[in-house]
Amino acid sequence: MLSSAPELDELAATQRLLDQVQLSLDRARTAAAQSDPNNRRRYLFDYKKANEDLNTMRTGIDRYKQPSRAQPLDYGKVSGDYTRGRRYGDDCRAGQRV
Repeated sequence: MLSSAPELDELAATQRLLDQVQLSLDRARTAAAQSDPNNRRRYLFDYKKANEDLNTMRTGIDRYKQPSRAQPLDYGKVSGDYTRGRRYGDDCRAGQRV
């Protein structure tokens, strides 16, 4: 069954929003990397996991819009949990360890 034009338009809008979220996450990661190292938090935002989830959503939308076969595939699950505890040597600068 083919998708309707309004549905495809909304999915395209969703993909643009995901791009905006990606840019916002990139800016937040940069801000975290530039923050005062003396103001360390116990938990860090897991940017890598958030980016993986965004990519999972993008892939799912792309494959829905242009299916390669009749049966749906499992594209993975979105985690939704982006907090991780700080470990010794963690630094919020671009997710690097010190």
